[in-house]
Amino acid sequence: MMHTCRLLFSFSLIVTLMCGLPPAHARIDTAVLTETRQIEAYIYHSADLTLIKDTRVLYFAKGTNPVRFSWSGTRIDPTSLSFDISDRSLPLEITQTRFPAREKNQAIWHVSATQPCRAEVVLSYFTPGISWQPHYTAVLSEDRTRMKLTGQVGVKNRSGMDYPDARVHLVTGKIHLLDRIADLANQPFPYGRPETRGADNPQQDRVARGKSLLESAPALMLQSEKAASPAPRAITKSRASDYMVYTLDGRKSLLDGGSDRLTFVEAGSVPVDTLHVFDASRFGNAVIQMVSFTNDTASGLGSFPLPGGSVKVFQAVDADGGMIFAGADTADYIPSGKRHLLQTGPDPRITVVPRVMKYAKTNLIFDKNNNLSGFDEVQTRAIEVANFSDHPARIEIFKTLPHPHFRLSCIQGQDEFERIDQNRFKFSITVGPAGKTHIHYTITMYQGDRKWQRKSVPSS
Repeated sequence: MMHTCRLLFSFSLIVTLMCGLPPAHARIDTAVLTETRQIEAYIYHSADLTLIKDTRVLYFAKGTNPVRFSWSGTRIDPTSLSFDISDRSLPLEITQTRFPAREKNQAIWHVSATQPCRAEVVLSYFTPGISWQPHYTAVLSEDRTRMKLTGQVGVKNRSGMDYPDARVHLVTGKIHLLDRIADLANQPFPYGRPETRGADNPQQDRVARGKSLLESAPALMLQSEKAASPAPRAITKSRASDYMVYTLDGRKSLLDGGSDRLTFVEAGSVPVDTLHVFDASRFGNAVIQMVSFTNDTASGLGSFPLPGGSVKVFQAVDADGGMIFAGADTADYIPSGKRHLLQTGPDPRITVVPRVMKYAKTNLIFDKNNNLSGFDEVQTRAIEVANFSDHPARIEIFKTLPHPHFRLSCIQGQDEFERIDQNRFKFSITVGPAGKTHIHYTITMYQGDRKWQRKSVPSS
């Protein structure tokens, strides 16, 4: 069932008008309401929180004008309700805000007018139940040097309210909430009990200041899939404090129970570096494919940050558009100009097989009771690296040892060697299409008292 927000405005007949209405959900009704109406929705990504701003034009008579708002059947947070007059120079003043004692889901503002006038008013509040989530699709080229990246944002409305023709802003950034908005919306009465609030309300002032900070943010323009022009998107970077705001181009109807998906970035040829990683301490015996790219204009992505979301990666297999699923990852927030690494999962076309070719114990030492107290464990090892794909593959092989008391020697066959820290080292090698190669090295590990008799010697 469609729930639309309705605001009742009258001069002195508020009770009479209300008696003629059916049971309310959330209402904005008035016989003197113009057609001017604008809805803005600021939807947070990191919390179940959306700021709604409903702008209308009302006619006020001289004297006190009660304005009633009800929200039965919705998830609106009544503690965040705010009613404001846009033009402060008009002869209007909000003198009182009341939550009637025996009315759970109603608020009444008393607006005093020294003369009749027409005014734009803004009703704003928080509601849970509206969310957005970015989704990315990446298609690697056959040679794995470039990718097509498409970013879409899915917007869902489960708030119990319809917001037709809304201006939608998507907000990223951490937010600190003392109370969950969904819990506040379920309170029997606003602020814990029915009461009357005057024009000077410190809690509402704090809410208003927070809203003002968010609303003052300039925005990034995100273009809908349905936009008629295929021209490149004009995107400008903006930030409000620690928040990034993305504004969807045009207006969207956020219907309760509905979902919409909009394209906000599309780059056809992003340069990438593809790397394969073998690390038994992290991935077991699998070789993991990783793809890195830079979020910048040179890559065709623009000059704005990319919100974090899920990424599905596909691999092109022929010139006719055929592809296979390569894996999926979750990308964090990617700042402009920063490089990002996607871990797409195991690649069966690359294999790494470590073997121990020779083993010996040397330099045995004994304690005073003639018990073995230490020795050197010498292993000659070989690593077979095979590439069964049609393109060259860059492979990094990591090794983690249980302690730092070891020495490497006779290293052969690798392109690069790096000692990462006291327990880890890495080999790097490039293997050609349908190629196979071997890396050989000798490792001497000092066991028992030999750890203290010999210091760790730098690798040769």
